[in-house]
Amino acid sequence: MLFETTINPSEVGLGPASPPTRTPKTEFRPGRVVGKLMLTWLLLVYLLGWVQEFKRIQGLEAETTPPSKIITKYEAWNRIYLRPIH
Repeated sequence: MLFETTINPSEVGLGPASPPTRTPKTEFRPGRVVGKLMLTWLLLVYLLGWVQEFKRIQGLEAETTPPSKIITKYEAWNRIYLRPIH
């Protein structure tokens, strides 16, 4: 990746300094504001997902089954993920 830099020549002399050729100007960029808002929103949604997942995991409990009964992976999935969160 190439980086381009501009080297501005500086004036050195005994006389008074010349006025700057370009004044720094702050630009309002709406795209940057929208981007930061979107990133903040995504971070909040991500953190809320973590909280919900943590609550779901805390509510999991082992269920005893008779030793002769074998459940399928679909039944196990339904026992874990279709349980209401308290």
